[in-house]
Amino acid sequence: MVLSRNSRTRVSIGMPSLSGLALAGLLALGGCASQLATKESLPDWRPLPRVGGRMQIQVRGCIDRTGYATRDFSKEATDALVEKLSATTEIEVRPDGRYIVTCDISSFVEGSAFKRWLVPGWGATTGQVAVMVTDSQSGETLAIIRGRATVAAGGLYSVGADQIILASALDDIVRQFRQFAAGNAPLK
Repeated sequence: MVLSRNSRTRVSIGMPSLSGLALAGLLALGGCASQLATKESLPDWRPLPRVGGRMQIQVRGCIDRTGYATRDFSKEATDALVEKLSATTEIEVRPDGRYIVTCDISSFVEGSAFKRWLVPGWGATTGQVAVMVTDSQSGETLAIIRGRATVAAGGLYSVGADQIILASALDDIVRQFRQFAAGNAPLK
């Protein structure tokens, strides 16, 4: 309902206009505080002795442990991981790289933008990925790097979060991997 006054101070009550409802909806959406994705870093490695040049790795296919049958998370994550690692200056992806990188997609929750809009935290979209780095010469596991991304609040602007959540978790892994490849200790 809309209250209005005319010049004689009479108050009348009418139905809201469509544009008024649209404006109210935009203001409500604008009031939702959210980050597109929050990330949680979970590194577990010891510093790698610095070797000259780029760290040469081979990436094995990611294993999807989510049980989510309608998407090929294994291919999506493997392709994204290779692309993101190849774009760094510290790492070189090669079929004969000394270090073997395996990837494990341990969880995925699709979530709901509508639920996130109603109650932040309800309908969260989450994805968790872990990467293990093994020395092909010694067989020793050198690092386990985990990344988790969550979209816990938001409305219309968080629609499609399920399409980017694993890539967001992988961004965090690549950030940590670059630190590892440079021979630095993990940030806790």
